[in-house]
Amino acid sequence: MTGDLESVVVGRISPDLTFTFEPGETEDTVWPRGVPYDGVTVNEEVLAVHVALTVVLTFLSCAGIIFSIVCLLFNFYFRNTKLIRLTSPNLNYLIGSGAILLYLAITVTVWPATTATAAGVLCNLQVWLTGFGYSLCYGTILVKMWRVYYIFNNPNSQKKKLHDWMLTLMVLCFLVIDLAMLVVYSAVQGSRGVLGAERVDDDETSNIEEGHQGIPRDFYVYVCSSLARDIFLGIFYGYKALLQVCGLFLAFATRKVKVKGLDDSKWIAATIYITSIVLAITILSLYTLGGLQNRFSGVFTVGLFIGTTFIMAFVFVSKMHTLLRDPDGKRVFSKSSPSENQPPSS
Repeated sequence: MTGDLESVVVGRISPDLTFTFEPGETEDTVWPRGVPYDGVTVNEEVLAVHVALTVVLTFLSCAGIIFSIVCLLFNFYFRNTKLIRLTSPNLNYLIGSGAILLYLAITVTVWPATTATAAGVLCNLQVWLTGFGYSLCYGTILVKMWRVYYIFNNPNSQKKKLHDWMLTLMVLCFLVIDLAMLVVYSAVQGSRGVLGAERVDDDETSNIEEGHQGIPRDFYVYVCSSLARDIFLGIFYGYKALLQVCGLFLAFATRKVKVKGLDDSKWIAATIYITSIVLAITILSLYTLGGLQNRFSGVFTVGLFIGTTFIMAFVFVSKMHTLLRDPDGKRVFSKSSPSENQPPSS
């Protein structure tokens, strides 16, 4: 081959601008690799959460779920001991179940999704798991704190006793409110569910040119979006923030309540303070880091993990430690003594 080019007639254009192939020529013979694109070639790529971040957060999520199951088993096994009975073991089941949902929400948030359908499903799962998990986990803590407030701040021999089933109904009311908001908004959205997925430019990855021809390569990510998204999230998380404010009030009002050997209200108050800070940071990330997929996923999920883990640690690990030191619950309601901080004799 000499490398010289020669013209080959493959078709003709008539005066009325109609193109006609020469005999024996077709689109397949002229363009065996397909008709070339008439425009600027751009390679597009949809990115998911960075694989390292996905692996780390998924591991934390699984570890949290296992930790929650261990706590629930502990609660079930020791449910008849004096110490655990005083902490309302039936309500503790709700807290543990809510924690599992919140840990699952971490995995859902960072799970890779490179199609609009998959991203839309994950967006909806994230909202449902977070909403129900929060109401079960924090809502139960709130009603337990309210019972402490009711007992110690309203001395009245005629007042009605608050049973666990009454507090459980209150938690169910929180869940019904969540369900109502999600169902109504889903009906407004139609087939998109609560939130759909929208493809936007990836603000964390710069577009590049590749190849000797400098073909542009653009990067995109899927973000959760919906009609009036900000209004919905404002109402949904504003309701959660209102519960936090109620919890802060109850924690402050019962700050002087102390039960020898138990201190359940102290741990619950600490949980409310910490989760309030975490919730504020998490809500801010929704509005400020929405287009920064990796940063949003990191802040949002780490906030969920820290808040949920603190709740489980304060509610269950503190009881494990106390039960280890006082298996028979002899120190509960006991009078102060110089040796009260020493382990019980065997």
